[in-house]
Amino acid sequence: MNLPEGTDPRRVAAYLGRGRVGIGLALILAPGVVGRSWIGPAGATPGARVFVRLTGIRDAVVGLGTTIAAGQRRGGADWLSMGAVCDAGDALVSLVTPGLPKRARLLGVVVVAAAVGQFLVAQDLAADERDASEMEL
Repeated sequence: MNLPEGTDPRRVAAYLGRGRVGIGLALILAPGVVGRSWIGPAGATPGARVFVRLTGIRDAVVGLGTTIAAGQRRGGADWLSMGAVCDAGDALVSLVTPGLPKRARLLGVVVVAAAVGQFLVAQDLAADERDASEMEL
């Protein structure tokens, strides 16, 4: 158990999923602003905006899948875990790519923490889903 006693992991997963949808929409709708904030002036180039939007689509889809699955009590832990894997990959790239500004490194550290948090919530959600499945039998 990683969450405080009495905390509903489905609700936490749904909030995390909705937050991820919001981040995804921001990446899709304002790729130049987000790209500049993330990697500096190069983030506003047409090529960078394409990749920021692609990341936004991925985040919106994973967030929506997480939210829906958490509400259905099936697969939410899997969706949340896959989002954490995506975040861990994003963090790794932000931390090891040469020439990025310090803010990209700082964002990488923040995203590592987010990935770890998602994995921990996913563990609690998986246990909750197992318990709900056993009660159905």
